[in-house]
Amino acid sequence: MKYKNEEFELIDELIDVGYMAEDIEAIDLQDKELTLKKASPNRMIQIFLSFPNFEEFKEEIIAFDEFMNDAKVEIFTYIIFDKKIDFDYKFKKILPVFDINEDYGNMYGTKIISGNLKNCLTKALFLVGKDGAIYHIDMPEDLSKPLDMERIRIELNKVYQSYTGVGCHG
Repeated sequence: MKYKNEEFELIDELIDVGYMAEDIEAIDLQDKELTLKKASPNRMIQIFLSFPNFEEFKEEIIAFDEFMNDAKVEIFTYIIFDKKIDFDYKFKKILPVFDINEDYGNMYGTKIISGNLKNCLTKALFLVGKDGAIYHIDMPEDLSKPLDMERIRIELNKVYQSYTGVGCHG
């Protein structure tokens, strides 16, 4: 992967499309511990989103928050950073959390292990369905390249229509 003409490596682990998501231990803005469950208790679609930092990616993060605010269905969207930070922006839909135990970085393969961004999280988006399966991943090789919003919109529609949560005997 690269950013600003510098190449870097990620941890060897990588969760892939079709696999079950993993639970993530994190803290919220009030330092409260929480667990992001692989399948949300109320059967909602989830997005796990990460960036190396807020300041350098602020425009893209705010645009994504606006995108999620315009969604017609409720989607739990978490933005995950490697350490606690303060924001000069009030999120509309995205819930900021901090991966203080490195669960997300290690289990999802988003932890950067070399270069100037060492120990930060890479830019990544994991779309987790109502059943806890990973339906889509967007992890650009070049961090200066934005997430593919049109593809994310398409994948969100597919996930929303794919599983009702009632099973085959409902």
